[in-house]
Amino acid sequence: MALFRKTPELFGLDIGSSAVKVVQLLRDSGGIGRVVALGTASLPPDVIADGTIKDPPTVVDAIRSAVSKAGVKGNETAIAICGRELIIKKVQIPQVPPKEVHDVVQLEAEHHIPFAIDEVFLDYHGVGQHDGVMDLILVAVKKSKVLEYSAVVEEAGLIPSIVDVDSFALGNQFEHNFPEERGEAVALIDIGASIMKTNVVRGGATIFARDIPFGGNNYTQAIAQQLKIPFEQAEAAKLGRDVGVRWETVVPALEAVSRELSLEVQRTFDYFASTAESERIGKIVLAGGCSQLPGLNDYLSSNWGIPVELAKPFERIEVDPTKADDPDQPRTRAPAPARRRYHADAAQLQPGVALRRPLRAGRRRPRRVLVVALGRGGDARRRSLPEVQGDRLPEGHDRPG
Repeated sequence: MALFRKTPELFGLDIGSSAVKVVQLLRDSGGIGRVVALGTASLPPDVIADGTIKDPPTVVDAIRSAVSKAGVKGNETAIAICGRELIIKKVQIPQVPPKEVHDVVQLEAEHHIPFAIDEVFLDYHGVGQHDGVMDLILVAVKKSKVLEYSAVVEEAGLIPSIVDVDSFALGNQFEHNFPEERGEAVALIDIGASIMKTNVVRGGATIFARDIPFGGNNYTQAIAQQLKIPFEQAEAAKLGRDVGVRWETVVPALEAVSRELSLEVQRTFDYFASTAESERIGKIVLAGGCSQLPGLNDYLSSNWGIPVELAKPFERIEVDPTKADDPDQPRTRAPAPARRRYHADAAQLQPGVALRRPLRAGRRRPRRVLVVALGRGGDARRRSLPEVQGDRLPEGHDRPG
């Protein structure tokens, strides 16, 4: 049975803590991929906090609004998850025959995951073998978190066909746009409103990932406290809008939080170094709304002594200029179906894309989504996820060794 459609209608849906973003990619008759739909809808503060949906009806309304603005075709979507309920770790297991890897991983996972095994969906990806051991990236996400996000998507009238890991989606985006950069380790840092996601990639594979509760809201709160102004006014001031606040009064708060951000990232790098002694990060790529703060990349580069660049999500993807969304929206990324390597001239467009290949449409059952945790270049392994409380991922699937 074929996995891909000639005219896929799957689109990316990024449910962030400050906004919902929609991206749809299609391939034209000449085989060139392009963005044909973009849409965003803002979310009030605290509707989503640390990856947890606090106000589902508001999120549902925002999803419907973003989809309507984008004018996407179809109702199948790819979403991504992050937050405290998601655990990503590099582990080692003894080198065993492929058919035994699953059972060994299940036993090893119990030593690394702070949740009961029957409360999580578990997946892994092999990243190397040496001296009789296998290096794996282990991923576990609480079942309740997957159901929490799939519920608002379905309430909005959509089908969550793919559930991805947020930081891996960013990695797929980078690999798609810069396939030639496979020799050195690159740290992809997505600074969202409330969560900063770091994904270290090399050779097309994730070798380290970590989420921490730090983001753009830290800047906004610092401005609000320093200037004694409402959060909404502080947010606008942070973005450089004319709201009766002089920029020079905002700068001290931005500098103070940037120092905190630098320290948080350094802690992440120290943690990475402790798990991968032979690896050295050669470059940092910033994404997310905060990456657009003036001078942030230069400041971080001077602190860490390595190049820091801004993400270019449309480097190899064409974009229909008439589909460009609000130019004031921060540059972010939404999970979306993968395509071939494209040409692009999309400097004016804001939402980026992370890339996944679409599934073939089939008979749908109620509340049935697809978990995609790991994969290279969009070629991820796919698992159906029935809504049976307490069920594990089905066994017997091919797993990379």
